[in-house]
Amino acid sequence: MPLVLTRGGAPLLDLSSSPHVVADGVEHRGLGRATTTERTLGDGVTEVVVRGDVGAGGLRATLTVVTTASSAGEVSEVGLDLHNRSADAVTVTAADPVCGQLGTGRWQGHALTSSWGSEFEPVTLDLAHSVELSSVTGRSSNGWHPWCALHRSGGGAVVVAPAWSGNWRIRVQVDPAGHPDAVTAGISPWRFARSIAPGDSFSAPDVVLATGETVDDTAGALAGAVRTWSPRTVASDAIPVEWNHWWPYEDRGITADVFLANAEVAQALGFEICVLDAGWFGEPTPDSDWGQLRGDWGRENTARFPGGITGLAQQVREAGMQFGIWCELEAVGAGARIRTERPELMARRDDDPPQRPVDQDDPGWLGYVCLGSPTGREHAAGVLDGLVERTRCTWIKLDFNLDPGAGCSRTDHGHGAGDGLFEHYVGLYGVLDDFRRRHPEVVLEACSSGGLRIDLGLARHVHCFFLSDPDWPEHHLQVAWGASLMLPPSAILHWSSSEWRGVHRQQTFDVTDPGLTVGEFDAAVRGAMLHRFGLSIRLTELPSPLRSRLAEHVRTYQEVIRPFVVDGLLHRLTAMPRREGLGERQPAIQLELPAGDRHLIAVFRLPGAAEPPRAVVPRLRADTEYVVHALDEPSGPQTRSGADLLATGLPVTTASTGARSWLFLLEPRHGQAPGIGG
Repeated sequence: MPLVLTRGGAPLLDLSSSPHVVADGVEHRGLGRATTTERTLGDGVTEVVVRGDVGAGGLRATLTVVTTASSAGEVSEVGLDLHNRSADAVTVTAADPVCGQLGTGRWQGHALTSSWGSEFEPVTLDLAHSVELSSVTGRSSNGWHPWCALHRSGGGAVVVAPAWSGNWRIRVQVDPAGHPDAVTAGISPWRFARSIAPGDSFSAPDVVLATGETVDDTAGALAGAVRTWSPRTVASDAIPVEWNHWWPYEDRGITADVFLANAEVAQALGFEICVLDAGWFGEPTPDSDWGQLRGDWGRENTARFPGGITGLAQQVREAGMQFGIWCELEAVGAGARIRTERPELMARRDDDPPQRPVDQDDPGWLGYVCLGSPTGREHAAGVLDGLVERTRCTWIKLDFNLDPGAGCSRTDHGHGAGDGLFEHYVGLYGVLDDFRRRHPEVVLEACSSGGLRIDLGLARHVHCFFLSDPDWPEHHLQVAWGASLMLPPSAILHWSSSEWRGVHRQQTFDVTDPGLTVGEFDAAVRGAMLHRFGLSIRLTELPSPLRSRLAEHVRTYQEVIRPFVVDGLLHRLTAMPRREGLGERQPAIQLELPAGDRHLIAVFRLPGAAEPPRAVVPRLRADTEYVVHALDEPSGPQTRSGADLLATGLPVTTASTGARSWLFLLEPRHGQAPGIGG
């Protein structure tokens, strides 16, 4: 099979031994009696299709590789379909579309771990030994993130990313001499089994491969490709500025009066949508617990919301704002009525219960609606449609706060005992796609205990991802930096600093603190302005000077930054900033609009940064003159050559202003300056 990923003519990854399949307990690599076809699908897009036998048992495979080329690199989607042409059922327990050989050279490996509040933590892989990255939690980025970069000394990089929201794996194997040799990637074989009946087929989750000269170039090519795959509508491209009630008020602190009071201030400050998070459903009592009552979406807490969510949404619209709402579509709380009223919907694993059951008294109950069943999918679709009908919402935040593990093993749901989790995610994708077709006016935001289900599979079915529950500035910059390795700015949402009702040693932001400086406030807001922009603070208690400052930031975002989020590319100009005072302490990020050669540069000064501040060198054309606007600074624009900016950079200073963040807009000298506001 003549399919080799290269860079500069040098082989990086040879896919000739793809796929890797275990069928009826026998392991197979590559295809027998294979035929290959190739065609051009469009400008820079090619498709290679390889068809062949998996062993001699009658299993026929189709391997499809669609490659998109850009100046930064190439991105390939690798898909695998298995068709049973035999007279007997075949049980597949491993189906890896990618099983490739690395090119010769010295390779370095990079990966990211992910857990609650510690998402996107960088790890350097020891490639002197074989390495396996995987998820067995049932959520794609709880544990390892589904992303691995391999960089060869002297040039050339490969990114491997399973496009799957459930369990997956990436293996890097070494040869007897201790050199990285082979890469395998696909769905995790842990507790997975798929029985393919005679005449039936099975499509394994895709794996995405990206290649480029460096890891940064490769990540840029990947994020650019994802921007073209992600769902886009007029509503999603509007990128409304969002206020969400959650952290200052959480569940029991939110009422209709509190929400509407903040919505009134939000409208005055220029915000465009208010999102009602958890706390609106369940028992009509002031102290009901959202976690216990998840799933009862038809019941509303009329003690907190006397007019219901229909009345609340109408009042928000009358105040001049759009309305959004939170829903944990799949999950079911232990005390929810639906658990006993609709037992046929419940995911269970009675034959092999999880080690950490959701309910100790019923260890087989998994705490979610199985979307592998037709009735489960019908129920989920009805929930989403019902929310739109009741509230006319234009935003739904979809959360998922549990680990399904190996998933449902019920055989009365239309799936087998070993592929319930697989069918659940296929069902979820289908529900979301059908919903978007019915309601293109609604933006879908994916959240999962913050950022524990971020992957290129779900990226095809939602408009954006929420990155993490905590959001103090250095943590925010770390997770945004990490997410940008695979996602474009339009697919990223996070808040830079929220006010928490609970206790978190780093989450201490308080807008009423008299010691809070304008520089600190600016940095806390600007960190969230390099992608979809939202905040979760007590707007009603925001002091008047900070209200005015926030209104300026909102105008700057809407008038200057938002076009970069819709269609821009993101470049990381420094190393990753990290929690606990680690990593880069003066991080800089560049948003680029390639069509107009326009650029936005954001610089932040984190605690522990060295003095004096360093000049920041952007990525620009040396032969172009640029007009440089220092946003929110009294000094007027300057004209500088690209060569000069590449040599000396953009200066930042803290001498008299106390600034901790800076924004620069750069555009070619012949262009027109936009309205900058403020």
